[in-house]
Amino acid sequence: MTPEFIKDLRRKVGKERLWISGVEAFVENEKGEVLLAKRKDDGLWCVVAGIIEPGEQPADAAAREVEEETGVKCIPEKVARVESMTEPRIYPNGDEVLALNILFCCHAGGHQIPACPDGENEDSGWFPPSRLPSPISQRTLSLLSFVKARRGPEAAFLFEGRPRPGGGEAPKKGALAARRVSTDGSALSNPEGAMGWAWVDQESGERECGGCRKGTNQVGELTAVLMALRRFREGDLLIETDSRYAIGCSRDWVKAWKKRGWKKADGSPVKNLPLIRAIDEEISKRGGSVEFAWVKGHAGNPFNEAADSLASGCARGVAGGEEGEKLPPEARESLRGM
Repeated sequence: MTPEFIKDLRRKVGKERLWISGVEAFVENEKGEVLLAKRKDDGLWCVVAGIIEPGEQPADAAAREVEEETGVKCIPEKVARVESMTEPRIYPNGDEVLALNILFCCHAGGHQIPACPDGENEDSGWFPPSRLPSPISQRTLSLLSFVKARRGPEAAFLFEGRPRPGGGEAPKKGALAARRVSTDGSALSNPEGAMGWAWVDQESGERECGGCRKGTNQVGELTAVLMALRRFREGDLLIETDSRYAIGCSRDWVKAWKKRGWKKADGSPVKNLPLIRAIDEEISKRGGSVEFAWVKGHAGNPFNEAADSLASGCARGVAGGEEGEKLPPEARESLRGM
């Protein structure tokens, strides 16, 4: 199914060629059978594939797509191939895309029966490599042949997902050791209500929060990121947040804005610029890498829930007069004139 962010882009650019990042999943079960799905649009059997959401780790995208399309829970174990398409794909409606595809080898534990939960496919199932279904896509045949011939070592990648289905020890993550910090922002109502922000260090449990009497969710999210960066100025840092806006401002959109003199593509000013520039400065001068990972909010992630509870608690405390305001100057400047 087409992600919402692609639909939003299409409303702006029409059918023009889009450059997207995608994943493909070679999934095996404990019998050595391969998971395939039969697409509704062309009737061909294929490996599961899909588009990476903004801020989502590619490995998580692979696991998500497999579960959404077949109901099977899997663990990505290695990157098998990274490939850029040389020819665009043109869909029946005229939409045109070029994609960077990342092929993951994945393991599905336990006795899981494939289905078609999201309705994108008409069938799915496990197949021995010697008895593949027909008709099968040529790309899938090529991918299966490639994996069979090149079962090499794993490459490093981030996977934020779930434990191995069916029990057993989960494979090692390929991510470099980095301090993990969860951040969140909250406003009792936008934009007139009290606002809170918070971060939580996942290893030590250290945390910080604050707020003000009048703010926005977006300012709260950016403030939490800035304060976490200022607390941990050395070493590799992974910031987990449920705010795609915060990730976009901190990582995805900032380079283009800087090139245009801190302007959007249409020439309009960037909102919350004092905070965004401060975050960019902190990232630029730090002695270590900074990565961002999107997590789904209110979905049981204990650190995201803790940051959310702190941020919303600060907002309520400031609103009720039990707590004083606590904001960096960049946040106050961003809220000026609101």
